[in-house]
Amino acid sequence: MRTKQRAEVACGRRAMLAELGIGATGGAVEAPIRSARPAVGYGCGCPDCAAAQWNMQRLKYWLCGRLLAYGADEAEVDRLVGGVPVDVYWRKGDREYAIEVRSGPLECALAQEHTDRLRAAGCAEVLWLCQPGYWVGRLHAMGMTEFAAPGCDYRASAGVFGIDNGLVAPRSEPLELREFIRGWVTGEIVWGYRDEHTGGWATVPDWEQHTKTQATLLARQRQELVDQRTALAVSRKAMRDKHRHALKLATRLERSEQIAQDRADSLAQAHRKIDDEHRVQAMLRDNIGSLRRNVGQLQLVAVCAMLLIVTFIAAAMVVR
Repeated sequence: MRTKQRAEVACGRRAMLAELGIGATGGAVEAPIRSARPAVGYGCGCPDCAAAQWNMQRLKYWLCGRLLAYGADEAEVDRLVGGVPVDVYWRKGDREYAIEVRSGPLECALAQEHTDRLRAAGCAEVLWLCQPGYWVGRLHAMGMTEFAAPGCDYRASAGVFGIDNGLVAPRSEPLELREFIRGWVTGEIVWGYRDEHTGGWATVPDWEQHTKTQATLLARQRQELVDQRTALAVSRKAMRDKHRHALKLATRLERSEQIAQDRADSLAQAHRKIDDEHRVQAMLRDNIGSLRRNVGQLQLVAVCAMLLIVTFIAAAMVVR
């Protein structure tokens, strides 16, 4: 039984290598050979699961072949790195890398935890090949819509950037995965942050131009900020001058109000004095009128008395 299973596994591997164009001795084969039934361990055994697993394994071995062809010192499928299993492990010099292949959506938290474990185990960088989605920009990932590309013509439609107006932007055309692998191995394509939270893959000259454009924009914004601060300082100085001038005017106004109040008090006091003088004058006029009436009455009495005296004198003379 075990011999039969081993034969089926070996047949499956030979068929996979044949489809990738790699023979058992490293040469090309004329036609791909497929096993009549899926190899042991390929999913649940249904045709769809077996086909999906076959496509994923084909992509892994294709990645190994391309990595070795473009300069990697070592490449291996399904290897343990520090006790953590990875889909594709490759090394160039003293730097180790890992590639994780997922045909479904990713959960950013779990993928980041797995990436951190691999980095702690010594991997300099971890690449995720997965379906396009929001998670692509938040991880060192590339989005692929086709994992069963005919002729192994794999293309990445998300997570790769080109230059647009001096800044990196998502490419309008998909990038061939073999071109990306070549650039990644040679160091011509690297991952970088496009903004504060998201990033992607682009060539080093594109990142340099992006950085230069950003530096230019930052310098311009810094100059605008300096100009705004200068204008704000001038405005604040003008505001302080106006405030001091307003304080002076307020002080002068208070002083003028005090002077006006003092003058109003003096005027009120003068009015009171005038009113007192008017009352005294009225009282004096009343007294003078009373005196005139008394003098008139006294004059009448004197005239009457003089007439009476003259009458007595005339009567006395007549009597004599």
